[in-house]
Amino acid sequence: MIDGDTYVFQTEEGSFTVRMSGTDAPERDQPFAKESMAFLEQYLYKDAIMKIKGTDRYGRRLGVLMVDGKDINLLSVKGGYAWHFKRYSSDPRYVAAEKSARRKKSGLWKLPNPVPPWNWRNKQHQKTITSHKILDNNNTGVKFAFFRMFKRSTLEKELLSRL
Repeated sequence: MIDGDTYVFQTEEGSFTVRMSGTDAPERDQPFAKESMAFLEQYLYKDAIMKIKGTDRYGRRLGVLMVDGKDINLLSVKGGYAWHFKRYSSDPRYVAAEKSARRKKSGLWKLPNPVPPWNWRNKQHQKTITSHKILDNNNTGVKFAFFRMFKRSTLEKELLSRL
């Protein structure tokens, strides 16, 4: 298992990475990630059917995990172990499952302010970047390095303003 919505599916012919279609679970460094992974793990070592829906931009297969006739993707949303990933899914069953989980404060909805994984990932991508400039002070041959710390979006704006 990679995280709460990505795992390796093993078949007799080999294995492949699956991203659970219609869901987005907390990232590994995000609150409620362990609980989300524990939920998924209980279904990974059982006889299962994988309904492949396509491939994502990372080459992972998008799929729905079916165990004993149950849609595990849907159960993860219904139990509050993942968000319905509305950007890529408009399935009304997943919409209803998330609404129900929110209303019942199931799983991650018990948290005071759960942060959707897509927002969490965006914050991680805005980690601080260092920019530096080497200056020769008064042409003495002594060089100084000046470092400035930027949030990624701030650095991008500054660089674009220089064009």
